[in-house]
Amino acid sequence: MNKPSLKSPPARIRIVSEYALWLVIAFLLALSYIYLLLGPVPKTTGVWDFVFYKLYFFGLLRLGLIIGCLVSGIFIMTDVYFLGSKELSSRRKIVLRMLLLLVILMLVAGLHYLLEKVFNLI
Repeated sequence: MNKPSLKSPPARIRIVSEYALWLVIAFLLALSYIYLLLGPVPKTTGVWDFVFYKLYFFGLLRLGLIIGCLVSGIFIMTDVYFLGSKELSSRRKIVLRMLLLLVILMLVAGLHYLLEKVFNLI
């Protein structure tokens, strides 16, 4: 199977769009991890509850985006250096990338737990 040339614009657009899709998946996984940590959205019954809801939403987005950036950066580096040179079928490569993304998220979540609960640094 011939690899597409990186000099042609359609090949570049395809590669960038594939990585953009994986970045969106990484951010959604990170946001769901933070949602699991923070718990459900508090009920809004008064003015103060509305303020706490906005703080909850801000914390969810801020932490989710930070962890999403970490996961996606590690994922792209690992994918480019380790999986980019392998000749795998399309389905196998997708499954391998998804497993890699989940393993990286578990490692980042474990590191987050250690820093927050065990070492009390966060």
